[in-house]
Amino acid sequence: TDNFANLIANPKTLYLDSKNGDANGVFRAGMLVEKQPNEGADQYVNDPMDTSRGENVEGVEPKDKTAAIDQSFALCIGKDGLVYHTGPLPKETPLVGCPKVSLWVSLDTPDTDLRADLYEIQPDGTSIALWNDVRRLRYRESLREAKLVKPDEIVKCNFDPGLFVARRLMKSSRIRLVVYSPNSIFWQKNYNSGGVVADETAKDAHTAHIKIYHDAQRPSSIDLPLR
Repeated sequence: TDNFANLIANPKTLYLDSKNGDANGVFRAGMLVEKQPNEGADQYVNDPMDTSRGENVEGVEPKDKTAAIDQSFALCIGKDGLVYHTGPLPKETPLVGCPKVSLWVSLDTPDTDLRADLYEIQPDGTSIALWNDVRRLRYRESLREAKLVKPDEIVKCNFDPGLFVARRLMKSSRIRLVVYSPNSIFWQKNYNSGGVVADETAKDAHTAHIKIYHDAQRPSSIDLPLR
């Protein structure tokens, strides 16, 4: 096409789903499906004081040379995040455009940070990092105005950074979405208390229990520019 708007138009919407609310890990992952689920929710935990995952950031030693293909974090995520896969792609498929993720969320703290990571998982198990975005939940409606979350209030959080992706996905690859709360020395730590994050310390820490909904009224989803 000679028109960029046409090139990225009409993304494919896939919905988050799971069996019995279980999506806590690569080998017990939820699904990304074309049909909107009627019910369901998945839950994970964000404990700001638990650094046992050993998170890292792409491009930072000691794994900078393999950061884009390293999947040790996703493999050990457990209760600390959620994983969703598509089925195998029936043919080689171009991914050209700007992915978007929409999550319906509730939690038992006034605030937390959310991150969404997107990968291609090739037939031999190789993981290729494609896209990611981070949101501080208090800024879900505006980057200029904070709005804390009420206890168990269900809110919508959109991940739409406008990051352009262009890749030809291999036949039989799966697409993986990982949802979690970053807890790394390389990011400003959100202790989930709802206070001024820059002033918070460990004494302000609260463990957040975060629920992601995927039902008829609150369909968490991902828009993928598959061609």
